[in-house]
Amino acid sequence: MIEPPGTQLWADARWRDGWRVQRHWDGQTCRLLDRAGRIVCRGSWAQCTEALDEAQPVAASIDRLVVLLHGLGRTRRSLARLDGALREAGFTTARLDYPSTRQSIQEHAATLAELLDHIPTPNRLSFVSHSLGGLVIRQLLRHDAPWRSAIDRIVMIAPPNRGASLAGSLDKGGVMRGILGPSYGQIAEGFAATLPVPEVPVAIFAGDAAGVPGDGLVTVDETRLEGASEHHVVPAIHTFVMNHPSVIRGAVSFLAGTPDRA
Repeated sequence: MIEPPGTQLWADARWRDGWRVQRHWDGQTCRLLDRAGRIVCRGSWAQCTEALDEAQPVAASIDRLVVLLHGLGRTRRSLARLDGALREAGFTTARLDYPSTRQSIQEHAATLAELLDHIPTPNRLSFVSHSLGGLVIRQLLRHDAPWRSAIDRIVMIAPPNRGASLAGSLDKGGVMRGILGPSYGQIAEGFAATLPVPEVPVAIFAGDAAGVPGDGLVTVDETRLEGASEHHVVPAIHTFVMNHPSVIRGAVSFLAGTPDRA
């Protein structure tokens, strides 16, 4: 499922206690959003970051921060239910937007690295991703920064860790990448095979829906990653797998470091 037109234009480039400075994917304009997602400033990068400093001064470092990244063609809204469960469990979360259909995996990761560079390094940094977001996290591991040593756990939901055969078969002639952008082309071409494998505990949740291969977009085997700590399969399609109760419960318990007994 692709979000409505106009949602694939902005990248969160600064985050501070829920406030976000976004940069338009073409780099021409910026805007500042408050915790409720309301636009409180539009203009240049300097204007928006200055407005952020006035509205939300730099805070002390966070003990545990969980960054959530959506999948291809989606927005942060798709992870709202999972985000709510994590916050209810006591985690501080940064649920981010990025223009997934507009830029490459390397560009997405570079913007995320820049954002993390401007957050006081937390004692523990974790990630939760859906689909393409998992590959962005793996690409992020190429960046050398203080926050790298703080990464402790990663949850990947329906990640195309071994590519996506369906994406490859649909990409004949480049029509689909013309619609879904360069990241789709990279998935179709097997770019995932070149990405670093995390050296921290990873939990993977794969969908396996009736009547389709895997979750309809990614097969169960394509989600697998060498050295993963956990690999779970739930009866769900790709679009909604992040909302499956077992995925939410399992993600929370994995990040908490406790077994899921439910």
